[in-house]
Amino acid sequence: MAWVFPLLFLAWPVVEIAVLIKVANWLGWPGAIAGIILSGLAGLALLRNQGLATARRAQKQMSQGEMPMEALFDAACLALAGGLLMLPGFVTDLLALPLLLPSARHFLQRLLAARLGSRSGRSGTPATTVIEGEWKVVEEDKDNKDDDAPPPKALR
Repeated sequence: MAWVFPLLFLAWPVVEIAVLIKVANWLGWPGAIAGIILSGLAGLALLRNQGLATARRAQKQMSQGEMPMEALFDAACLALAGGLLMLPGFVTDLLALPLLLPSARHFLQRLLAARLGSRSGRSGTPATTVIEGEWKVVEEDKDNKDDDAPPPKALR
């Protein structure tokens, strides 16, 4: 299974170049290059506008005492989508499109929460630690205390 990531890493540029050639044959090279440039600019604009809006939403939720988990997940998805759009190539643009849709992000968030909950052995409930044991209250007897006795050796 460890060989999958290096194989994908090496195959990705080959796939991107093959798709670029197909698109260039269909639209022409100026159209293909313009498409790559426009998708990069769209990714940059998306990162700038949506990132700031999501940060404001998270800040508002935090000021109300809520944990902005959905806003943070949306920010991560939008940052990933913007980064994919800025990479040259049409395959990365196609991978970024679902991350731009709020319904797809919501579905992905539920899917990841279910997957992570099942891996940790919990289903969304917080973990509690119970330590069982016996205990006994020990009180010092003040009547039998010898004030003139020297302290133990460890405290001298």
